[in-house]
Amino acid sequence: MSGNNLIAQIVEKSIKQGYMNIVYPQVAGLPDEEVQEQINQLIEEQVYKLIAEQKQWPDSAGLTIAEMTGTYKIEVNKNGILSIRFENYTFPEHAAHGLTMVSSITLDLATGKVYTLRDLFQPGTGYLITLNKMIAEQFKERDLPMLKEFNGITIQQDYYLTNNALVIYFQAYEYTPAYVGIPEFEIPYRKIINIINEQGPIGKLLSDRSIS
Repeated sequence: MSGNNLIAQIVEKSIKQGYMNIVYPQVAGLPDEEVQEQINQLIEEQVYKLIAEQKQWPDSAGLTIAEMTGTYKIEVNKNGILSIRFENYTFPEHAAHGLTMVSSITLDLATGKVYTLRDLFQPGTGYLITLNKMIAEQFKERDLPMLKEFNGITIQQDYYLTNNALVIYFQAYEYTPAYVGIPEFEIPYRKIINIINEQGPIGKLLSDRSIS
């Protein structure tokens, strides 16, 4: 199977200790065992980083965590691209409410490369301006309650991919109150087809179909 046609087998692992009940994926069946090990390590690092970030709020407030639940969704697993969305919910004892946080990772199954936002687009296309405009329009269209004005994303922005769209998301309290949940903004590939990097993950996902 060539790099562009790779699909990973998904094996589920879990962390169950004390207040923690976290499930997360590992990949199997890849032709290159070193790359497979590297990808699994990167996924685990992402999981433990999210756990650490979730502990910051209760720890800084002197609260004891009652429960922490972690789940995931494989958003894309085809054409050599794997994109995973992780969701983690924490509820401290005696707190008025819990907190949900999200993270994500998008990888090349042939090389283990982690793709950043800038890898998705052709350089010099002003992709940040395009994305910021679309996100600002969605904030307005959805009439989301705002804690502060949207000031744009950077090349470090978190994202994940689906079969049809780039999804940009923000954490609770970043722009919106916690009761809104995690605000996510779908950018359909057809709207950015002219500026994507054909050698990048979106280009690989779309290599076997035509988009107008």
